[in-house]
Amino acid sequence: MHIFAILLLFLLGDALAQTVQTTQSPDTSRADLLGPVHISKIRTMDEVKGSYKSPKKAMFMSLLVPGSGQLYVGGQPRIIRGAFYIAEEIALISGLYYKSVYKYDKQVSKYEKFAKNNFSIGKYEEAMNAIFVDEYKDNFQSLYGGVREDYCRAIYSGTLGGTGSKCISFQTANDFYKNNYIDGMRLYNGSAYYRLITDESFVLGWSDAVPDILAESNYQTENPVYIPLGASATQDEYRSLRKKANELADYQAIFLGAIILNHIVSAVDAALSARANNNALYEEKVSILDRVRPFGNYTAGENFKAEVGLRLVW
Repeated sequence: MHIFAILLLFLLGDALAQTVQTTQSPDTSRADLLGPVHISKIRTMDEVKGSYKSPKKAMFMSLLVPGSGQLYVGGQPRIIRGAFYIAEEIALISGLYYKSVYKYDKQVSKYEKFAKNNFSIGKYEEAMNAIFVDEYKDNFQSLYGGVREDYCRAIYSGTLGGTGSKCISFQTANDFYKNNYIDGMRLYNGSAYYRLITDESFVLGWSDAVPDILAESNYQTENPVYIPLGASATQDEYRSLRKKANELADYQAIFLGAIILNHIVSAVDAALSARANNNALYEEKVSILDRVRPFGNYTAGENFKAEVGLRLVW
């Protein structure tokens, strides 16, 4: 009986040994025991040295010269965008020069030449003197002399010192003009002069002006009302020429606004591009271990299996 028990124990021990040996068989791989291990590759400082791009530097570069920040960061998509910003900057500056400088200057020269050929200071002074009556000079001055002082300043001097002040009074203006103005002499303030002669009160200085006789009789009353001194199609054409010049000048604000916007958009894009470049230096984001499963599942009839899941997140 004892011999039988000893034999039974021997057989059970041999079976247990075979089971352990099977569990620890060389054919059982590490992956079977531990399960998949996720490894994140982190580049060393030596590896990323020279690849890091400063977002601030990229932003300020593009703020000064649109597209330069993208070229600094590098990479084909960014280089293409940088080239686009540079091309847009060149196009906007070219448009600004063409519209607000080149074409504007040509239009200014055009209306100035038109005025020289069709408006005469002498004709204007003589026509105004012809309808001026000293008795009603206050009425005449209030109705048709509102910009007279600016007109005289534009022709003779900015301060109207000395005899220049005589230009303002219609009573002596004609004689003053004949003695002090020489046809073709340089204007003191040409831009102001060319602006002022668009006013209705200067209509009689234009070559095709037709005086309105009602205006003369109107101002020689106790309570006169404003009536245009005449009409001139030439003056109307001159106004159209100046209006076109002003429209060209308005393009300056449009182009300048677009140029500023291009600088801002390019700067923001460059900063974001630099950040994206720096994030891409790491294949995965890494931080503290966020999932550790050191224990596995044991099921009767199966080999013991340990699963350790390790994921690093930067």
